[in-house]
Amino acid sequence: MVYGRLAASSLAARSLLRTLDYKPGVSLCYCTSADGSEAIPTLPKHSRVVICGGGITGSSIAYHLTAKGEHDVLVLEKDKLAGGGSSYSTGIVGQLKSNASETKMIQYSIELYKELSNRHGLKWWDSGALFLARTEHRLHKFERTHATAVHNGTNTELLTREQVLEKYPYIQSEDLAGALWIPEDIIVDARGMTRLLAKLSQQNGATFMEDCALQAVRTNKNNVVTSLLTSHGEVECDYFINAAGQWGRMVGKLSRPRIRVPIHSVEHYFMLAKLQQPLDANMPVIRDYDNHCYFRPWGDSVMAGAFEKTAKPIFHDGVPETFSCARDKITEDWDQLQFSLENVIRSIPSLTAATMDGVVTGTEPFSPDRHWILGQVPELHNYYLAAGFCGAGTAAAGGVGKRLAELILDEKRIMWHDPVDVKRFVGLHNNIKYLRERVQEVVGFEYGTGAARPDKHFKTSRALRVSPLYTRCFKAGAAFGEIVGYERPMFFHSNTPEEESPNMRETRYGKPHYFDIVKTEYISCRENVCLVDMSSFAKVEIRSDSAKDVTDFLQYVCANDIDRPTGTVIHSAMLNDRGGYENDCSLFRVEESRFMVVSPAPQQTRNLWWLREHLPAHSTVQISDITSMYTVLNVIGPKARELLGELTDISLKVTDFPHMFGKPLYVANAGDVIAMRLTHAGEDGFMLYIPSEYALHVYDTLMSVGKHYGVRNAGYYALKSLRTERFFAYWGSDLGADVTPLECGRDHWCKLSSDLDFIGRDALMKQRTEGIKRKFIMLTLTDHDEATDNFPWAGEPIFRNGRHVGNVTSSAYGYTLGCNVCLGFIRNYEDESGIVTFSYITDKNAKYEIAIGNRRFSAKIYAYPPKIEAANLGFYLPTMRVEPQG
Repeated sequence: MVYGRLAASSLAARSLLRTLDYKPGVSLCYCTSADGSEAIPTLPKHSRVVICGGGITGSSIAYHLTAKGEHDVLVLEKDKLAGGGSSYSTGIVGQLKSNASETKMIQYSIELYKELSNRHGLKWWDSGALFLARTEHRLHKFERTHATAVHNGTNTELLTREQVLEKYPYIQSEDLAGALWIPEDIIVDARGMTRLLAKLSQQNGATFMEDCALQAVRTNKNNVVTSLLTSHGEVECDYFINAAGQWGRMVGKLSRPRIRVPIHSVEHYFMLAKLQQPLDANMPVIRDYDNHCYFRPWGDSVMAGAFEKTAKPIFHDGVPETFSCARDKITEDWDQLQFSLENVIRSIPSLTAATMDGVVTGTEPFSPDRHWILGQVPELHNYYLAAGFCGAGTAAAGGVGKRLAELILDEKRIMWHDPVDVKRFVGLHNNIKYLRERVQEVVGFEYGTGAARPDKHFKTSRALRVSPLYTRCFKAGAAFGEIVGYERPMFFHSNTPEEESPNMRETRYGKPHYFDIVKTEYISCRENVCLVDMSSFAKVEIRSDSAKDVTDFLQYVCANDIDRPTGTVIHSAMLNDRGGYENDCSLFRVEESRFMVVSPAPQQTRNLWWLREHLPAHSTVQISDITSMYTVLNVIGPKARELLGELTDISLKVTDFPHMFGKPLYVANAGDVIAMRLTHAGEDGFMLYIPSEYALHVYDTLMSVGKHYGVRNAGYYALKSLRTERFFAYWGSDLGADVTPLECGRDHWCKLSSDLDFIGRDALMKQRTEGIKRKFIMLTLTDHDEATDNFPWAGEPIFRNGRHVGNVTSSAYGYTLGCNVCLGFIRNYEDESGIVTFSYITDKNAKYEIAIGNRRFSAKIYAYPPKIEAANLGFYLPTMRVEPQG
């Protein structure tokens, strides 16, 4: 039936559709039971694994569990199988995501769906995908994606504007710069695949209960799920998996303690437009990022959808228990749809003359950072979560099912530190008001002409977690970035060199607009003294009435020897059984039986979970999160000792206050300040852990007295440049759960020569005997022009003698070295053993290169940090301007 035409004006289209016999919320599917029968199975008294959610994700988890031999699986579905998001899924399975973890899981989904479809007669489409670039910046982003994808097993091809038009002449080309072609992306029948996965699971012994609502998740005092109360009775379980889609947040509230499931639903629209003649018999999936829209073939029609710049949240008070995606229709919001219509027609102008077969208004749950949410939750030991797939549920489900099955059946297997781990969140992220505001931006965050920025931050739900110094830094011109919801200054506009204009252009992939500002702050850190607000650090107190109990516990979870005298600061890894980093932290022994553990901000939840997971039963050790108790001020630079020395009566000479040592002291009129002699950047200075009530007084006094020493504010970008030049590895980019201390040159911080046991020791001893298969190295670009060439931003391929051997994990500009500095890991593919030796790294005949987009730049390799002199840097240091503090 013809419902209307897509006029060039969305207002005209809206008027026309309203005057015709248009049925809002046309559904493209219906749902039945997995085997088509009406028989209702009996709820068992016990099931080893219970999954809440009978969509494609829950069905995939059940399939993979049973395929691996776990047949005692129960799936609870409050409605009908495939009646949630699967009921209106577009079926697009696109593998390129912004992180490797999600991409690899979707790549597995593609292979699984193709294999199962072919074996069981289910239809799928080998569509491929075309990503359009309408700006040079977007095109360069695709060039970088292509360079990385080629070496990560994804087949991609860059197309010129002319090549795109030759194949697809119906695409609007006035501003087209090029495209990225992904030939192996597919389209599947999401409903059919859900039913097939469920059927295969049932054949392997799984039980599916439809029309069975979960009412309560019962736990014991040990924070273990014991049983589930449903509308059909109670069932005991050993493991529980929340795969309830957009109902996942409500399911999280059914247990005590409640489980944080930070997702919020938004309305998502797509329409079917029919032309008298199809656009292309082999039309691919088309993603027009700069126009916020996407297309896929749908029979003899075209499906067109959009990821709006400002999305429309729905179900703010929770998804209604009785709501059914398949049955209940949501009235179209034409004011919201106007954006989609305009962009769809702008992208493919011939759709102006199309007839509309229908509009589907669906609801999709999004996470606050646009990444999926997977893994064991930190609140309960046997509760797992799979949620927040941000419109990619069908694409994700295959790989997610495999990952969750592995996590449950191999209890020693862990979630590697990646963007999908549920333990990346803190309490703030589960605030429903925060989520409602944030998801409006999240939906279209990667779209639009301004989105192709490597250092872009969300603008919504900001200034929530702030240190007491936030207002001071804001007044001083701080440009803030966000990490785990915490605001931290990245650089200060007040440090703009006098000859530079403070009206800076928008950042893309080239020289950052803040380049000279960061240089000014960097030089001040190296020649004078700077203050850096580092309060976002995660801080944990570990104490006991028994010094032996707390020492024994930390000796077991830490790789370094922590049994040092009171006042010592110990840098240590916390490793998993495979020797990989679960945490990279500093421990300060405050008293014999009391330690402060300081970790990077993203570790706040994960660190607490890891420590409590390994705490012996009936232990006297107490673990407390004290992150908000202290404001952390990094006083960094060669004049830091002189400045701080004016405000305290304790000697700060190196002989009296050595490096990696700490002690409580008075600063001006403030007491109970803990000072540690380290800066996390290789420069001299002190980390001040200030009770938050004294923070403003200490900061104001340091700024006032520091005028004589040229004191400045500095941000994290200057700190990043300093420590990158020093070859310091970063947690979360360089270090993670798959990286060992031997691979990153930190084995000297492991007590391998002692007889003390610790988690990961056996794996390290084995690796030390067998040799390492990859090594953390430093590279400097030798023929790169920072004024005109695009910068490395992490992820770039590393080549040795023309062969890809690794990727950049982090980078920054080194102002002393006068070039871009890259850190990363390399492998040895020239020797059958794969062992990376020192001679392999430093071979003078080896030629190293780094690919930035479609260009390769020569690089000099370092196995150890280069010597950086603290002499006159020869840079212009503008006259310092210190604003009075009020």
